[in-house]
This record gives sequence, C-alpha cells and structure tokens, in this order.
Amino acid sequence: MNCLVCRKPMTVPWTPGTLLRRDWVCSDCESLLTPLVPGCPRCGHPTEDGRTCADCVRWLGLGFDLTVRSFYAYDEAGANWLHRYKFGGDTALVEHVRSVLRTCREPGTIYVPIPLGAERLKTRRFNQAELLARAIGPTASLLEKKEVSSQRELGKEQRRHRPNPFAIHKASRCEKIVLIDDVYTTGTTLHQAAFTLKKAGYEEVSAVCLFRALNKSKTRPI
Repeated sequence: MNCLVCRKPMTVPWTPGTLLRRDWVCSDCESLLTPLVPGCPRCGHPTEDGRTCADCVRWLGLGFDLTVRSFYAYDEAGANWLHRYKFGGDTALVEHVRSVLRTCREPGTIYVPIPLGAERLKTRRFNQAELLARAIGPTASLLEKKEVSSQRELGKEQRRHRPNPFAIHKASRCEKIVLIDDVYTTGTTLHQAAFTLKKAGYEEVSAVCLFRALNKSKTRPI
C-alpha cells in the first residue's frame, strides 16, 4: 500500500476492508498539514493580537461582510497535499480531512461549493470544492461561473480587481448558506460569490476553506 500524499510504501493492518480503501495516508504525512492558530476572527489568517487582519479590514471598507473559517495554513506541505488532490486527481484524499471538515457542520445549513467554469470542469473532470462540501453536509449548486482566466495566471492585485464571474444557477429555499472552497488567498472569489448570493436575497452567508494562504507564503501558484 502506498501513501496517497508522498507515494511511499506503508504498512497497514490487513483486514478484508483494506483492499477496498484508497485513503491511506502515512503517519509522516498525517502530521504535515499545519493547523491555523487562533488569529483573524474573519478569515483565520494568523495575527499576533487576534484582531481583524488588514485584508479583512479592506474588504469591510469596501462594504463586503463575510466570515470565513479556515483550517490549515497553505504552506509547502499544504501545497503538496492540494496539488496531489486538485491537479493529480487523488480525490480519496478528502477522507484525510473529512473529520476536520465535519466540525463545521450545523443543522439547517446548505453547503454551496464554489463552481468551476464549464471548460475548467471538463479539463479537471471534478470540482474540488464540491467534494469538500459533500464531506461536510447537504449541498446545493446555487452558483454558476462564467469562463475567466485562471487565477493561477493572475497576480494578487489582478485577482482583487477581476470582474465578478458568478451568477445564480438556480434558486433554493434555504436560510443559511456556507460557501466552500479549497484555498483562501486574496478573498476575491469568496467575497464575489457571497455578494452574488446576498444580492439574490440570501441573507445569511458565510464560508469555509480548507487552507488559508499566508501573506508571506512562497508556495506554488494555486
């Protein structure tokens, strides 16, 4: 059996169910992801005094009010994990973080994944945010996304100033919505998606991200 993250052989207890599992992660890789310490109450970015970070102050100043819960730092280990999952197609890795994601599950909440454009979905064959959302609770595809340039090709300021690519895909009767995405970087994607939902009449919107990019992080593009 090989670890899904580092691909190194690992020994696991043999049972009849062993042959049916694909979510094995070795003990070394289990400990690589870096949990975020208490920081900004709005996005999880580490702050020395636990106050709202500069990025969130900026969004509030622009009239965007969104609280995002993030679980892990998008450092080198986080990048390795995410690239294996997102671009390598190792979707079984969701099982590695399912228990952590489930801690944010709340009754009466619908989990809305950030959608991919049609061409991107065709290329990747799955929406990484949708699988994360399904690991938490009931989902609904309320949003659709117009085709735009990949954020991997955009700088930080270009990401912040891109046009809103989201529109309502279908309406649904739900009082509380939590947006789900893989990584929070500048916050543009989530704030634009939340703006679209609130404009359509959904009043209670928050978000959950698996990773939070750090301002000084030098990891690979997302």
